Amino acid sequence: MRIKIIYIYTLFSFLISCSTTYNIESYSDSVMIVNEQADSNILSIIKPYQDKIKKEMDEVISFSYYDLMKGKPESTIGNFVTDLCLKYTNADVCIMNNGGLRTSIYKGEITRGKIYELMPFENELVVLELNENDFLGLVNYILKRKGEPFSGFKIIAKNNKLVEYSFNHELKNKNKIRVLTSDYLANGGDKMWFFKEKKQEKVGLKVRDAIIDYCMKNDTIKVELDNRIVIENE
Repeated sequence: MRIKIIYIYTLFSFLISCSTTYNIESYSDSVMIVNEQADSNILSIIKPYQDKIKKEMDEVISFSYYDLMKGKPESTIGNFVTDLCLKYTNADVCIMNNGGLRTSIYKGEITRGKIYELMPFENELVVLELNENDFLGLVNYILKRKGEPFSGFKIIAKNNKLVEYSFNHELKNKNKIRVLTSDYLANGGDKMWFFKEKKQEKVGLKVRDAIIDYCMKNDTIKVELDNRIVIENE
């Protein structure tokens, strides 16, 4: 975010130019802790930037009717993110990774800052085309990981082995399955080998920005588990 970058740059500039030595102890989204008595002039210059960031991060942008929790094989936070991201493209399906969703969202007000906690990365949305064999690799990857966030299809497995999968709508061409994901995963992150050397079509939207935009357009978020992945064990 531009204001955050300006704030951090300003802070570093003043700390470096000051004759007193300051050591940075820690940094979070809007706060940087310094372990020495800071010059009052420096603090007075930093504070407006910090206040502006805090005001923006504290803005309530939606309300969650339920707790949106992380989990496997299916999660409400995973369903929330993958379902909404699909609305911004003409892709057939979407896949993300549990590791990329950094927190849960509890019932109640959703702030802009909470979405930054959920998705602190600058990952962009991209679409790739997979043939049927590579998509089968994606499905088996999800099973091997005992569940990852996805949308647009269903999986049924028994003893962690695939029984069948089906799409939520009829595909025009099963050898051109349009998969929405993040550029990090599209480049092989989290060992998603099935995306290797596939052409990426940029959506022009960050994952985090899609979530924020969706929340701002929907005053109440209602997401439940819908058994999009069922793993039966004997």
